[in-house]
Amino acid sequence: MDREIMQTRNKSGFHQLVEVYNMQKHPEGGWYKETFRSSVHFRTEDGTESTAATVCYYLLPEVVRSTWRRLTSDEIWLYQDGGCLKIHMIDANGIYSTAVLGSTLLNSEAKYEVLVPAGVWGAAEVMQGGKFTLISCVVAPGFDWKGLELGQEEELVTSFPHLADVIKYFCKH
Repeated sequence: MDREIMQTRNKSGFHQLVEVYNMQKHPEGGWYKETFRSSVHFRTEDGTESTAATVCYYLLPEVVRSTWRRLTSDEIWLYQDGGCLKIHMIDANGIYSTAVLGSTLLNSEAKYEVLVPAGVWGAAEVMQGGKFTLISCVVAPGFDWKGLELGQEEELVTSFPHLADVIKYFCKH
């Protein structure tokens, strides 16, 4: 048998996806690969230029939880493969909510797409039984590293003391 085929068979689905899509580690946890950046640009209210939209793959293995983060853009998370993903969100008023992203055939609560609005804190974890979750993430206006804020445990707990347990669960230590 061809050596390359043997090596591929010995890799987990997660590792195969990282390799096939040439993914990089993401600072919030997991792996990503930008796959589209719109050629359409516009000026924002503050006068900076922005691209209309971006799309990336985001891959989270079962052993990693993403840390709290928020964007200045809307994100639409689209289920692609693997187990279901539980998305945890905290809005500016401290209202906590969750959504399940995945196959409705695997989990009746799951949706194939979930919106994480601009300015909402989000964190995610692969649900029990899943080895990984692969999503596509559409960001509009397009993703810009300057628009990504990683949550700091102390600041988030100070802002939302009633959510201290869930905040601490997703903060990197």
